[in-house]
Amino acid sequence: MRAARARLLAARYPQSSEGLTLVAAAYEFVGNARPSFAEAQGLAERLQAAVRELAPEPLRATVPNVQAYYNSPDPYDPASFFARIALEAWAREAPLQYPNAAPNECPRCGNAPQLGVLRPSGNGDALFLACSLCRQEWPFRRVTCPECGEADPERIGFYSSAGRDAVQTQTCQSCQSYLHLLLPEKDLELVPEVDELSLLELDVWAMEQGLHKVWPNLAGL
Repeated sequence: MRAARARLLAARYPQSSEGLTLVAAAYEFVGNARPSFAEAQGLAERLQAAVRELAPEPLRATVPNVQAYYNSPDPYDPASFFARIALEAWAREAPLQYPNAAPNECPRCGNAPQLGVLRPSGNGDALFLACSLCRQEWPFRRVTCPECGEADPERIGFYSSAGRDAVQTQTCQSCQSYLHLLLPEKDLELVPEVDELSLLELDVWAMEQGLHKVWPNLAGL
């Protein structure tokens, strides 16, 4: 489903097609694999070999290291693409628990959120943060920065782009961070971690404002 969604979005949003096409190929290669942590290294290496021709030049020459990424994640390292895909295949099903997680950390694996998901709750929407690694979702306070904890509504902004009704971008004036919020009720086919990759125009807008994303996506944005 994720691969098919990535290919559909790549055709719909040409400006984001390179990253979406690569992600689609990666998800197709991994399929339903559920490697152990030790097997994830080999999966990352096989994945790199399989999609090498689709990958931008910086990714082709990298050496993925899942152990290094898991212990000290650096999402800006090109090799992290292969490590993250392989570790995600492991982490989605692994019996993980991170009991001392802070409110802005994944309660399963302790990693940072990559995006937010707004789901219907009562008379409004409830915010859930979505993990950048295992994709677990957990509840988080609305109108609050997931990076610095700022909760002053005067310092938290929300922006949208024409034609993207299923997306909001939340910004924080205190730490200059931003996070995309996805609204599945606006698009029933939406896959949060895939659709977030199609928001290049919003990422460019945010960077032009001097903002940085709470945690970069698989494309490094």
